[in-house]
Amino acid sequence: MSQPIETIEGPAVAAAPLRRGQWLGRLWHNRNGRVGLLIMGLLALLALASALGLTPYSPIAQHPEDQLVGPSSTYWLGTDQFGRDIASRVCAGLLASLRVAVISVAIATILGAAGGIIAGYFGGWTDRIIGRLTDVMFAFPAILLALAIVAALGRGWFNTAIAIAVVYLPIFVRVARGPVLSVRSMDYIRAGKVLGYSPPRLIARHVLPNVAAPIIVQVALALSWAILTESGLSFLGLGTQPPEPSLGLMVSDARTLFDRAWWLLVFPSLAIVLAVTGLNLLGDGLRDVLDPTRSQSRGRRRRR
Repeated sequence: MSQPIETIEGPAVAAAPLRRGQWLGRLWHNRNGRVGLLIMGLLALLALASALGLTPYSPIAQHPEDQLVGPSSTYWLGTDQFGRDIASRVCAGLLASLRVAVISVAIATILGAAGGIIAGYFGGWTDRIIGRLTDVMFAFPAILLALAIVAALGRGWFNTAIAIAVVYLPIFVRVARGPVLSVRSMDYIRAGKVLGYSPPRLIARHVLPNVAAPIIVQVALALSWAILTESGLSFLGLGTQPPEPSLGLMVSDARTLFDRAWWLLVFPSLAIVLAVTGLNLLGDGLRDVLDPTRSQSRGRRRRR
């Protein structure tokens, strides 16, 4: 995991500014995008059910008389060694993973995109300083950097979110910086400078809308890897702490019981796989929709 996620850089992606009300419809007609939306819609509903208390049982309620019961009409996905309902715990684990992923990626997107836009727009010593800081952060393997941050801050889901945000922040810096380098030399940016527009106005009204596409794609890809990283840290006991359910922690606890209760390992693992797959497909769909040159090249290959 030394290279945590694929980055989207370059003027080709930045050449596709967002058109309101159009890209969502195009995403639905894209096969990868449609499948990703359906998978993530289903997982979001399960997480929402846990947040609203609509799961069959409490995810932390123990039923000692029903320990290690297999999937049945009473317990849809079985129970664990403490008699806790696996279906309810998987829903709660999805909620915990999505919570950490959304918070961490939101922090990384806001700070990273801001740093990349500033570095690309102003250039000079500002670009050099931000670039060197980014290179230093890239020098550390992602999982080791996340482990070091969690070890310094302490265990818990919020510290895990901070660690993941720091790990992915330099990626968003590079994703935002590349397109800005191309956009800043456009005629409409030069015209705005001649008219006396301030840099914040030019960035907000002319630069950001034209570089938003690769940032949106990167958000979807980063969310998938954030879920995987959160599960990995929880698996090691550094993420979400008991008794709150976590998919990674459930997988860790199920290792010694797999020969007697396969469902303890299979269903949390399946939830992680579905979440990562759905977000990756959604990211691929967004990349096709927001980058016309990519979709056109795919169409030419299909016709051949």
